[in-house]
Amino acid sequence: MINRHAYTGKRTTLRITGLLLAATLLNGCQLLAKKTTEPATPPAGPGWESVRLAPGADSLELRTGQVVVTDSGGPAALFFSLFAAEYSPFVHSGILVMEQGEPWVYETFGRIRPWLGRRPTDLIRGEVTRRPLSDFVTRGKYVEIYDLPTDIDGARVAEFVQAQFARRTPFDPYFRFDEHDAMYCTELSALAWDAGGWQTPALLPFPDNPSLTRVRQWLGIEDIGTIHSQQLIAPERFVAALSILKQQARFHVYIELKRELHRRFTADQKVGNLFEWNGKNLEFREPVRNFIVRGLEIYRGREVPAVEQVRLDIRALAVQMFGEINS
Repeated sequence: MINRHAYTGKRTTLRITGLLLAATLLNGCQLLAKKTTEPATPPAGPGWESVRLAPGADSLELRTGQVVVTDSGGPAALFFSLFAAEYSPFVHSGILVMEQGEPWVYETFGRIRPWLGRRPTDLIRGEVTRRPLSDFVTRGKYVEIYDLPTDIDGARVAEFVQAQFARRTPFDPYFRFDEHDAMYCTELSALAWDAGGWQTPALLPFPDNPSLTRVRQWLGIEDIGTIHSQQLIAPERFVAALSILKQQARFHVYIELKRELHRRFTADQKVGNLFEWNGKNLEFREPVRNFIVRGLEIYRGREVPAVEQVRLDIRALAVQMFGEINS
């Protein structure tokens, strides 16, 4: 390690409170989202207008069984991505089902209730729900849709998620993939594809980081690894990107900024090097916030280049602001 303090340039000894830990981890599966099962007014314009379509496509090609992934940005999304040793740009997923010609998304998330002296994970409540795709896009701000692999039966995928919705299968705040009485968001998506003939890949391990390990153990999350949205998507199965953002290309820059922060979260880093709690909300620490702001300004007034160049430019900015780091 050339620079032990890859974000701040100095050691930070911030003590993370229980409230901060809960707010960060639990936002990973959209735990503060408003539940709805009724159609809402679509965004202005032609419904969920695509901001980018698959090459050669003339319109949205939506079909039952596709996976939808999102990352609304912000500190909580970055925090949750740190819980996988391998970087995943999206932290939430759901399954798309066409019902009477309209696209709906089946997903699961939970809500945290006020607590005193107990682990916040013990007080999480939620269940499998469904919402119109337009609502899902409005809430997530940026959504990508990926086709299901060709050997998966979409009808069986739909039957699975509809059955979990009917059963009101609870949300799993402990991220236990070794039992399925309760499910977290990507677990629901993976098991739905399993029902259609897919084979779930190996769970991604948690990173070897003492700070995150203490958080995980306190929250009661066992060291068995998790399924992440990155394991459900592949470039060749890309269908569309949907967004309410006017400058959606900046979101791709943000994905690469988050990738670089993830790369720099090595074993010697602490959660407090990245985040702070202002009494109400989780926030990035000032050096991290400045890095993101400067990164988003790199291409102001000009076209965002290919992702490979964006990645190089972001890494160069990180070296300038934080110094070199061994990868």
